[in-house]
Amino acid sequence: MAPTTVTTIVLALFGLGLLAMASWAWFGSWQPVVRRAVVPSEADIDAAVLQMRRSIEDYERRQRS
Repeated sequence: MAPTTVTTIVLALFGLGLLAMASWAWFGSWQPVVRRAVVPSEADIDAAVLQMRRSIEDYERRQRS
């Protein structure tokens, strides 16, 4: 077989696979999944802000010395 024949066969198989996946995604039955983000508490947020402020102060202190 010539290289162009092999390339044509590979591209045709790839295209058929792509069409199969697209039709499965388009026409297949699927159920939506509800995902909820965990909302952190005020205490967690305050602790994170305090830690960030301390880190910034430490960084600035190291830069000055």
